[in-house]
Amino acid sequence: MSSTILDSPIQSPTSPTPPNHRQHNTLPRRASTSQRDLSKSAVPELRRLSTLSGREGLSDLTIPTITENAEDVTGLRGRIRLQKDSSRRNFRNWMDHQRKNIQAYEYLCHIGEAKEWIEACIAEEIDPIAELEESLRNGIVLAKLAKSFDPSVVRRIFTASTLQFRHSDNINFFFMAIRRVGLPDIFWFELTDLYEKKNIPRVIYCIHALSHLLSRRGLTPRIRNLLGKLEFTEEQLSVTQRGLDTSGVVMPSFANVGHALAAELNEFVEEPEETDEEKNRRYWQENLGKVIRCQAAFRTYLARRVLLERRQLHKNAEPFIIRVQALARGWFLRREWQERVRQMENLERWAIKLQALSRGAIARRKFQDRLEYFRKNIEKVVRIQSLYRAKKDGDAYRSLTIGSNPPIGTIKNFIHLLNDSYFDFEEEIELERVRQVVIQRIRTNDQSEILLNTLDIKIALLVKNRITLDEVIAVANPKKRQRRLSQLRSSGGSFALKSLDKESRHRLELYQQFFYLLQTQPSYLARLFFIMNKTRVPEKTKKMVEGVVLTLFGYAQNAREEFLLLKLFQRSMWEELESVDTLQEFMRGNFMFMKLVVHYNRGAKERKFLRDLLGPLVKHVMEDDYMDLETDPLVIYRTLVNAEELRTGHPSSRPTDLSQTEALNDPEIRIAFIHHLQRLRKETEVFLNAICLSLPKMPYGIRYISRELKKALVKKFPNESEDAVMKVVGHLVYYRYLNPAIVAPEGFDVIETVVSPMQRKNLAEISKMLNQISVGRLFTDENMYLQPLNEYVTYASNRFSGFFTAVTEIQDPEMFFNIDEYNDLTRTHKPIIYISPVEVFSMHEMIVQRLDLIVPQPNDPLRQIITELGDVPSLDEEQNASASNEISLTLTNRHHVDSNHKSTEVDISQLFMETKRYILSILRVQTGKNLLDILVSPVTHQDEQAYADLCQGDRQKNNGHSSAESSERHVMHDITNMKFTELKKLTLQNVLRLEAEGKLSRQNNYQDILNAIAVDIRNKHLRRVQRQRELKQIKQTLTNLDEKRTYLDDQIQSYNDYIDVCMQQLSTKKGKKSKLVLPFTRQYFHVRELQRSGRAPKFGSYKYTAQRLHEKGVLLSIDGYSPKQFDKISFTIASDELGIFTVEAAYMSVSIPGGQMELRLEELLQSQFNKIQVMSLFDGVAKVNLNLLIFLINKKFFV
Repeated sequence: MSSTILDSPIQSPTSPTPPNHRQHNTLPRRASTSQRDLSKSAVPELRRLSTLSGREGLSDLTIPTITENAEDVTGLRGRIRLQKDSSRRNFRNWMDHQRKNIQAYEYLCHIGEAKEWIEACIAEEIDPIAELEESLRNGIVLAKLAKSFDPSVVRRIFTASTLQFRHSDNINFFFMAIRRVGLPDIFWFELTDLYEKKNIPRVIYCIHALSHLLSRRGLTPRIRNLLGKLEFTEEQLSVTQRGLDTSGVVMPSFANVGHALAAELNEFVEEPEETDEEKNRRYWQENLGKVIRCQAAFRTYLARRVLLERRQLHKNAEPFIIRVQALARGWFLRREWQERVRQMENLERWAIKLQALSRGAIARRKFQDRLEYFRKNIEKVVRIQSLYRAKKDGDAYRSLTIGSNPPIGTIKNFIHLLNDSYFDFEEEIELERVRQVVIQRIRTNDQSEILLNTLDIKIALLVKNRITLDEVIAVANPKKRQRRLSQLRSSGGSFALKSLDKESRHRLELYQQFFYLLQTQPSYLARLFFIMNKTRVPEKTKKMVEGVVLTLFGYAQNAREEFLLLKLFQRSMWEELESVDTLQEFMRGNFMFMKLVVHYNRGAKERKFLRDLLGPLVKHVMEDDYMDLETDPLVIYRTLVNAEELRTGHPSSRPTDLSQTEALNDPEIRIAFIHHLQRLRKETEVFLNAICLSLPKMPYGIRYISRELKKALVKKFPNESEDAVMKVVGHLVYYRYLNPAIVAPEGFDVIETVVSPMQRKNLAEISKMLNQISVGRLFTDENMYLQPLNEYVTYASNRFSGFFTAVTEIQDPEMFFNIDEYNDLTRTHKPIIYISPVEVFSMHEMIVQRLDLIVPQPNDPLRQIITELGDVPSLDEEQNASASNEISLTLTNRHHVDSNHKSTEVDISQLFMETKRYILSILRVQTGKNLLDILVSPVTHQDEQAYADLCQGDRQKNNGHSSAESSERHVMHDITNMKFTELKKLTLQNVLRLEAEGKLSRQNNYQDILNAIAVDIRNKHLRRVQRQRELKQIKQTLTNLDEKRTYLDDQIQSYNDYIDVCMQQLSTKKGKKSKLVLPFTRQYFHVRELQRSGRAPKFGSYKYTAQRLHEKGVLLSIDGYSPKQFDKISFTIASDELGIFTVEAAYMSVSIPGGQMELRLEELLQSQFNKIQVMSLFDGVAKVNLNLLIFLINKKFFV
């Protein structure tokens, strides 16, 4: 264990005390000398320890880590050795830590002295030592102390339990008291030293000085010295020391407070009456020399006697004596060294003062020189300050723009940027208002579409009923009539999408919703493509899916379908990239969506672009009959040999079998080879220039696909360089788009003539060069004779890369196609696709087989549609042949816009914006640690005045800009007429509502709304542009909705007119005379009775017995009556209003209670549409066959 000598000796229990002043006793000379010397030390801690060492009862003194298990320094008994505890082996500053414990212990003892003295003065107990610093802050104890020696000063002590600013009055009473009692200002403390705990040791020092002053004047008892008489735990000492270190204050000298007070008052320091202990100590100190001399003489005598007796022994022990002498010399040297140290300590205070004066003079001279230098360079100083302020503001702005949760201070620094947000707020409110109107229009249009669909069904039913009438008329003989009746009795039939019954209609609607989801939600088809790529799917099935997808998107012939198809390509890229590990793997992939991209790039717009771009270039190549871009020396050699033989008609003398190197060594071949390379480079440059200049005319689709491919690759491969990513983009643009049109121009309508083999060879060479340039790949040994063009490839590759980068710089498709979320809702005509039932059922089966992979979510709309559709229909050969004919599907959205939900979202959005505006006004008045503290902080009069001034300025600023209409429309948002208290109350209500809606959270002190304000500051200009664009688009949407509303109203009116015409036609019996009624029949007497009473219905009345209706199959049963009683029951069916029939039942000519009801033709047809076979009459009493009832009504009233 390491140790060091402590400068101040802490003695063990003191020597025995003499009975009186004159009694002598032997004391350890070294201990007394050290004690006397250290009592004069300039170090306060050493002087205090010297005082402690001379007291009785010192054995009770305990300082953790200092006096516990203490050991003496070797050779210096009584001097405690600082020991490094085993628990602190890794603690470097363990000695400083122990010294600081001494400082903390002394400070706590001084607090205890002040506590004991105050309790003696005010005659009551106060808080313990550890809590006294905190309890003194409210000034109550100090006010009571002041009242104890000067009652006239203290009027009323403020004794509230929580610390408030009024407690400073108590402290002021104390200041008044010590001023009146005459305590010098040098011992005073500041108000903030106590109230804010900035310098509590200064407060304790003031109390000590006051105690000395009052005790001298006899007003209070003397303050006791408790050093060494109090004990504290190590935790208390550590906490106290940490507090002292944190405050950074200088500890006052409590030991010299009495002398300092006397010096300030110019008074003589009256020594206090000595105690017995002090008298004993003074006695021994006064007679210390005599005791030492006595002890020296006695020791000398003993030493001489021993010397005489042991001289011989000493001669034999000379080495030991030498060692003893060395120890003695060391002791003398140490004593001399200690004397010198003591002298230096005596001069330390004067040296420090001299050094301080010297340093002060030097510092003042340097300060004056620096000040003069700054005055001479004031312009540079101002410039530097400006740069510093700019950097500081820049740092703050970066924290605003980059930081995720900017603090309140940063928001307040830049809140002035939103001073003109009144106009922004007006625009936001206008935008939300128009959105609400749009939602209302959408809701109205949805209701109109539902009504229109209902009318459409009714018209179809009426038309079908008209056809049924014709069938009724056509059925003349009993056999045909009986066959028709049997058909009416039966229900069902083979499944057909266009059948006019509820089940078929519902199935047709489900398929329309099914394909609408596939068209508008790209995730479904993208996952299907991905699954088909990863599994072995027959090529025929892939072709079928490709055809259905192209049909679904109408081959991208209009803006909406092209927009949706591009979104499908974008999603497919992301799906495929999830399973790709390298860029090369993606380039080599044969993805299904890429085939669709190729089909898309063969559209009319793309063909026109390719024809305009490549047509002149390809024609130039084809019209040059002498162009030959062959770069193989051996082929060039053979071409020259063939030309020579054709020209001369004789075999060439040139050898036929030779290598490429030998052919290239031929001068003529070498010249032709160089000429071909030069021509190839020239033609390639022509193509490259034309392609680079064609960027403004390039179709949007391929540019958007390139942009999204770049984004996806950068996100998937963040470690890849931009050049590597652009090579993949270049491969798509050139190899997948441009290259096929160059190699096979006749297939893309670039030219209309036939391409000869030589011409195709030249085009292939140019295409090969452009492909190398697009991917930035140099020619290798595989094309060694094209390696001379590598320098050109490098140069051209940089140009082509810049072109590909420019290709990806394109606006969003929403802006290009002017399509938003309301597009389908504003269209007067729904999208229609023409597709065969076989393709419908095949696509249905493809999705069902892979449903769990395509739609993993259980509540997905597509899964719900598939569930409602049920099993995939199976068709036999005959049905399959008939199902190959195309049908039209009107795509509809399964889930219409929930206008109530949208309206709620708009309200919440508007509430959020209003709350932001309120908080901006609050932040201009109040401040705090976070937004929650500001919202709950009380409102003062100064806050109200500051807010009133701000509102006055805002009103003056906005008077010239706000119209009466705007003020009337947004009066609820006018906060300039509110009081600040009302504004905070309204803001808190909004914040709590937003918290209930999940928009804000109290856990982060409502930081989300501050983040939204920071985003507004950052994106103020961009938001304005975006808001104006959105406002323009949504107003256009509103115009389109109004047009659609007009269109729907016209359609509804025309449908109603058509229904009226149909009903009129049904009631008109064209070409038919009144039916002859056989005389003396039931019907004859019934009509005669009605005519006699004047109650004959306009459209006729017919009377049947229940037995007759039962025989016809119309009546099935009557509750409470057996079929044997049906001949006594009569039914009357009459119509006095178009399409409305009255049915009455009577038993033996007496009306049955509840036996009368009204039937409407459209309700009967609707029930038939819903496939209801049996219908109840008279509240379920009678049951009839619905089909036969309609047949009977048609026959009697409309034929």
